[in-house]
Amino acid sequence: MWFNHPKFVIAKKELIEQLSNSSAITNDSLEAKNARSNIFRKITLPKIAFICGGDPRYCKNREKIENYIINHADTVMTFRAEYAWETIMNTKKNVNALKLEEWLADFSDVVIILVESFGTVAELGAFSISPKLRRKLLPILDKKYQHDESFINTGPIKWVNDDSVYKPAIYADFNTILTSMPEVLGRIDKKRSKTYKSRNNSSTYGKYKFTSKELLFSVIIIITSIGPVDEDSILDICHEAFSIITNSEKEEIKFIITLCVALGIVKNSLIKDSNYYTCLNYKKLYSNEATKSLLEISQKIRSRCLSSLIYIDEFKDKIKEISENVN
Repeated sequence: MWFNHPKFVIAKKELIEQLSNSSAITNDSLEAKNARSNIFRKITLPKIAFICGGDPRYCKNREKIENYIINHADTVMTFRAEYAWETIMNTKKNVNALKLEEWLADFSDVVIILVESFGTVAELGAFSISPKLRRKLLPILDKKYQHDESFINTGPIKWVNDDSVYKPAIYADFNTILTSMPEVLGRIDKKRSKTYKSRNNSSTYGKYKFTSKELLFSVIIIITSIGPVDEDSILDICHEAFSIITNSEKEEIKFIITLCVALGIVKNSLIKDSNYYTCLNYKKLYSNEATKSLLEISQKIRSRCLSSLIYIDEFKDKIKEISENVN
């Protein structure tokens, strides 16, 4: 592995310097804000939509919704829980599936639940119990059940219609699901207020007081700047650049790395029995208007890091292998 190679150490130091603010950060919120501006400039981060649906072998509407959002909403990024679940099962043990979905939903701006199976009914019920998640829910249900006095309509949906930022629930023709998409996008467009507003210490990370979403995109910058990179190196960079020091914050970073995979931006692979992460889908970053500028920033940093990394033969071989597999 090249992660202890002297040239990699130099590249990592360069990345840390680029991400770090030159002045010490105290508890002053203005200093932290200026430090965040140094990383994100004036970029508005994309809305993240967590989309739940039935088994894709039998239920095709979720894929149709995802493709519509990709093609018509360049400020929204989508992901599925199962992509993160696969990664976690390969790297970690004793993870509860429902807890994982709650965690994923917590990072999202909106949770779209296409209620089309027993599993999605259970997800709707579980997510609607949490006041925090209930505010983010946007259920889409089959309109032929709209007037039924069912448990779903009189229980979870009533809660959502009372509390969700994106209320009320949408009843759609499941045979022509895309006819409901203009209304869906109208609910989650960029003009809506951001979900994450609080900067209190209990809900932020490190000396820059990152929100969960800001920390997520900081990790994406790290991976696109210096990847392929292992988890330990990502944690070390976050520690040195952002003062991510507590065990709970480190666990959050590990989960965020998994979420990067779920978003379809990062790929994880094995190198000598160790996981490493690299940017897989630059097209997805460039096609999203909100992340295009962020990627341009990371690529400038990467060019500086590569001035050292190109001297590591093992790194160059892995880059060549990744490029061949993508093509």
